[in-house]
Amino acid sequence: MFIALLSHLFRPLLRYWARKATATTRGAILVPALGDKVKVFWGPYAIPHLFAADEHDLFVAQGYLHAQERLWQMDINRRFVSGRLAEVLGKSPVPWRELSIRFQERTTVDLDFFIRLMGIRRAACASLKLLPEPLVNHLLAYSKGVNRYIETHLESLPLEFRLLRYEPEPWRPEDSLTIGKGFAFFLSTSLSTRLTWSALTDKLKDQEAKLRSLSPSYPTAEPSITRVVAKEAREISGFINGTFQQSDWPMGKQGSNNWVVAPWRSSTGNPILCNDPHLRMTLPSVWYLMHLKAGPTREEGDGMEVWGASIPGSPYMQLGHNRQIAWGVTAALCDDGELYRERIHSKEPDLYLAGEHWVKMEREEEKIAIRGGTEVKRPIRFTRHGPVISDFTQGKNGPAEEVLAFKWTAHEPSQELRCLYGVNRARNWNEFLESLSYQTAPTLNYVYADTDGNIGYSLAGKVPLRPYAPSLLPLPGWDGACEWQGCIPPGELPRLYNPPEGMIATANNRIADESYPYYLSDLFDPPYRIRRIRELLSAKEKFSVEDMADIQQDVVSVHARELIAVLKTELEQIARKGPPLKEVAEKLFQWDGDCSKSSLEATLFHAFHQRLMVNLLAPDLGQELYLAYIEIFNQSLVPIDRILGNPQSPWFASRPRGEMIEKSLRETRKELAGNLGADMQEWRWGKLHTLTLRHPFDRNKILAPLFSIGPLPSPGDGVTPNMGFYRHSNPYQYVVGPSLRMIVDLSNWRNSRFILPSGQSGHCFSPHYRDQTELWRRGEHIRLYHEEANIEDWPLLILTPAADRT
Repeated sequence: MFIALLSHLFRPLLRYWARKATATTRGAILVPALGDKVKVFWGPYAIPHLFAADEHDLFVAQGYLHAQERLWQMDINRRFVSGRLAEVLGKSPVPWRELSIRFQERTTVDLDFFIRLMGIRRAACASLKLLPEPLVNHLLAYSKGVNRYIETHLESLPLEFRLLRYEPEPWRPEDSLTIGKGFAFFLSTSLSTRLTWSALTDKLKDQEAKLRSLSPSYPTAEPSITRVVAKEAREISGFINGTFQQSDWPMGKQGSNNWVVAPWRSSTGNPILCNDPHLRMTLPSVWYLMHLKAGPTREEGDGMEVWGASIPGSPYMQLGHNRQIAWGVTAALCDDGELYRERIHSKEPDLYLAGEHWVKMEREEEKIAIRGGTEVKRPIRFTRHGPVISDFTQGKNGPAEEVLAFKWTAHEPSQELRCLYGVNRARNWNEFLESLSYQTAPTLNYVYADTDGNIGYSLAGKVPLRPYAPSLLPLPGWDGACEWQGCIPPGELPRLYNPPEGMIATANNRIADESYPYYLSDLFDPPYRIRRIRELLSAKEKFSVEDMADIQQDVVSVHARELIAVLKTELEQIARKGPPLKEVAEKLFQWDGDCSKSSLEATLFHAFHQRLMVNLLAPDLGQELYLAYIEIFNQSLVPIDRILGNPQSPWFASRPRGEMIEKSLRETRKELAGNLGADMQEWRWGKLHTLTLRHPFDRNKILAPLFSIGPLPSPGDGVTPNMGFYRHSNPYQYVVGPSLRMIVDLSNWRNSRFILPSGQSGHCFSPHYRDQTELWRRGEHIRLYHEEANIEDWPLLILTPAADRT
């Protein structure tokens, strides 16, 4: 009550501060970097439609508009992935609840150091030197737009800057590339999986059968890891799980669905393409919807026009369509990293063994500025494989006989921006594929459609060529047989073009079958989402846009349906024993897997599944390692299902499966009665499974009511097409889901549909901060495409140049 009162009292002051920062949508604004006027028409829900003379002016304007709605989001993301949070937050405990008491001494300085170890900013700066001059000019133009907003609004910055009492630095081209590289980090699971697997190997070193059953890949090599390296891996893994999984930037929890149907499978007679990226459900939204148009010029040739979802901090459109093609993207989850054990010289700790020779490590010193404190200097060492990430433990485990180095494709200088720009301008399949050849990290699944009726799929990104059996354990860095042999050539990556079944779908699932000659990954998502999507796409021959919207809203859990079928015999036996578990067991084995908000059975299943996992694994692994393992959702779910499906599994040697099922069911009933009351009919999934769209200030109890939205009763789970993922270490709070829904009708652009879970604005008092939320919850959409003749009466903002172009 007191907190609510304080929040209410602060509201008028905060509203006053925020008023000056509200986005301008009418009149004229001077932007000296422009060469000509840029017209911005504002459609419903504050969607800007930009009309520029050329691409330079277009990207200046895009930068300005991103900044006026999302500047703080851009700045805090830039700081996070550059390792510069301590500059504005000071040296304080990591701002999220830790996994274990052991990691509570970790601070923002440790977080900054870890991010710098990962080398995101370092790789972004190196990538800038690779880009062709026209794209560097685009980044410069975008930066000029952002900086014009900053320099004219230092007295009226967004509310978050005022509350944290700092000003943003000027935007630079490498900042945009850094944000792009940050996506590679958070879409990759290769590091977190390997660190956890090293800890599991050490914990279960005398129980090999149990260890093998937990692996997504059934490794054939004998477990081999030194005790010191295992302890370092465990500590780093604990920090990752305790920090990132609770943050707005979780590792390995991002996914997506996309699919496309051919003209003969569409009621419109042209392809329909769908995409819903599954990302952390935060405020402001990850995406900013726009329509960009630049006229043709002598230098650039044809003009550029594109509709869709952009990422504040970066030019171009990440998802959407132009006048010829449409595209959607999901994370491919290819295995893009490797851990190496490096043997250290007994007398000179900066020497490591490479083959038969001792080689000196490279070294850089990072200076971490701390608000209100003294600058901290920390060295980063590099072997030929990459940064020595075990330096994060700072020698806590005694003298180092070995250290851990991490090799990652995203460490390479790369040209993802060239890929994105090419996709934005592509007019056909060949131009589209040519653009994808510039993608390095993350690996992505692109689906494609064009106005000529073609559909296609291509994997994009660099996938290492491993001449050895893939392993989740660190490899001996001194052994030349364990070196990557380049990457799979772009032309040999998996592709589909106009397949005979007339549809293509991806859901972070296994990309190619065993006939494919190269290893891609063992880190894919469980197959349940893709199987449900394909089931729905096979239900009839032709689909409308409305049918596609229904599929995006589907909340049937194939995983739940199949696991209950596996356990049905024991559940029936429990039901025959009568009360108190009879009704619970019967409802489960009679259930069809529907995870709607009103479902009683979905509530029972998810609480039951939670207790099953705890009772199965925690006694052997311990709470800390158990939580670390299940956090890697896409690698733990299928192995656990395999164990539960085998009554003869070594995990049931000392406690029969039926006994564990009954114990878990009894605990489920007790837990739900305690949380939701004694009346079972009130145990609705939406009461337990709620979504709060969280702003980073959500952790402040006074500010949370102003900046965050929710809690909202929600359907789905981590494997339904309409994803409602929750972390098993913090059930059942919905944290990852459709950050955007997009349906593109290539027969009629006006019939294409988009929706965000919140709104366009990053200003909490703006009417457009949350005006799409209820539409998103109801499965409704908004339009981006409008005929130019129909937008003349909309609010108009004109960005005007100075006399000289600067």
